[in-house]
Amino acid sequence: MSVISRRGDYGQLNQIPECMYFCGMFSKTFGYALRATTFVAVHGKEGKKIGLQEIAEGLDIPRHFLGKVMQDLVKHGILDSMKGPHGGFYANTHTEETPLLEILKITDGNQIFDQCALNIKRCNASHPCPLHHDFAVCRDGMLKALAVKTIGILAVDVEDGMSFLAR
Repeated sequence: MSVISRRGDYGQLNQIPECMYFCGMFSKTFGYALRATTFVAVHGKEGKKIGLQEIAEGLDIPRHFLGKVMQDLVKHGILDSMKGPHGGFYANTHTEETPLLEILKITDGNQIFDQCALNIKRCNASHPCPLHHDFAVCRDGMLKALAVKTIGILAVDVEDGMSFLAR
């Protein structure tokens, strides 16, 4: 299964019912962080600062919740920020190179790739649950996709009108 391309041809993953369930396991926090980082990468170039309100309105995300997400992204060096009347969030030299997996680790940790589909604590390759091997294909595909895809790739797709960050 080829999961890596510029446009992200992950259609094969969506054809496996177990993968559809797995894809739904990402948190809202991860989705908000990913969308906000991409938004800033697109609109916060060359030192232009984007205010929290502009990001929240542009992405239809609750401002208060987004503020906490943005603090974590700045704390981990994904984005930079400046306080004050002309402050806001902006992309740094690391932003566009950031793999999506790095953002997932910040928001959700690694447990999504370690947990059992049936929540069996001792599920592993030598002691598998009934779905272990099916989900392993999905987990490995998603892990690979998130490790290779970067914010820069998402930003280019948005800039080219190939994908969107809000409705």
